[in-house]
Amino acid sequence: MKLDIDALQRRFDEHHVPGAAIGICDPTSVVWSAGFGTTRAGGGDPVTADTMFGVQSCSKMYTATAVLLAVHQGLVELDVPITRYLPEFRVNSSFEDHPERLITLRHLLSHTAGFTHEAPVGSNYLVGRESFEEHCESISETWLRFPVGHRYEYANLGIDLAGYILQRISGTPFHEFVRRELLAPLGLTQTTFDARAIKRDPGRATGHEAGKARLPVRVPMVAAGGLYTTVNEACRYIQLHLTAGASLIDPNLLNEMYAVPTEPQRAHGYGLGLALARAGAVPVRGHGGGGFGFLSDIYWAPQAELGVVVLTNSTNHHLQWQLASEILQDIVPTGSAEAEADGPWNRDYVILASGVRDGTARLRKEDGQLYFDHWRGGTLRLREHIPGVYVADNGEVLDLRRTPPTYANVRLQTSS
Repeated sequence: MKLDIDALQRRFDEHHVPGAAIGICDPTSVVWSAGFGTTRAGGGDPVTADTMFGVQSCSKMYTATAVLLAVHQGLVELDVPITRYLPEFRVNSSFEDHPERLITLRHLLSHTAGFTHEAPVGSNYLVGRESFEEHCESISETWLRFPVGHRYEYANLGIDLAGYILQRISGTPFHEFVRRELLAPLGLTQTTFDARAIKRDPGRATGHEAGKARLPVRVPMVAAGGLYTTVNEACRYIQLHLTAGASLIDPNLLNEMYAVPTEPQRAHGYGLGLALARAGAVPVRGHGGGGFGFLSDIYWAPQAELGVVVLTNSTNHHLQWQLASEILQDIVPTGSAEAEADGPWNRDYVILASGVRDGTARLRKEDGQLYFDHWRGGTLRLREHIPGVYVADNGEVLDLRRTPPTYANVRLQTSS
């Protein structure tokens, strides 16, 4: 399989992306991979398929896999209170007493514990020099946004706390536990959470963000966003999922990743450390990441047994998810059961405003374009922003990842 390299390079040039790497894989091989541009804006080395990029929130998927490996080994359990592993841990809540006694690893990995997104020590806004341990210990100073298990709300802190639990129960640094138990068995030698190893690689990509001369390499949010990898090795990580664990992990545990905890049979939403989404009509699994000069996508179509990785060293473009989605739709055979699968469109949604039924709307697909027939009259065109999130012509957002889904500031429930 081969993509049009010249067309891809023109696209990256148009969006002023210094460097990028793209890979396509099946269960046994990297079918095609290539690098584009250079490792830093205005210079550096040519990007290859073996250039390390920061993958930011794609890290969450690797952390969740490492947690499931620990479950497989009998070191932790998904559904016991995390105070079994962190007896000193506390967190503030106005909803319930001692919420830490209710929070489980499943809550942490599925963003349903109620945590806020940032910690007072080490955050996306003030990185600082504090360690991963100091960052995780400061989570006790935060307040939960809702009762434990009440709903999904994306948060770095749950994933970081899950990684910290691995560090505590193993007695080794988090990055070393992941290297030893997950990365080394898969032969991933250029994939790491270790900031020291990342800094030692002279050929790694440098993140670029307009208006910022320098961006940090080391971030305290290690488990939630600290991973660097290459496009070839990201493809090999996908192969772990395309081969049902590759004898490294119980396939039944991987299936735990692919189920939305609030609605296990739902085909879209957030499982354990990864998103269940659609590229057009194609059901996919994976994660995107962005920040500190990098945007990335690591997704696979399980039924078609094909995966796509897109890594870039710039945050100043709109190609995240868009390019990976286009490639996935292009490589999944036309007419396959997967390509023809029903999406969340062509369905009626009941509108709930302040808990009261306010009308019915329809999400439909016509000639490849998504439309939202508004319950108060009129039709809006939608474009997919990230998996499960659609932006209308008027700027309002339809978020199908939530339970129930939301449009702007109202909730939608599927009509019976």
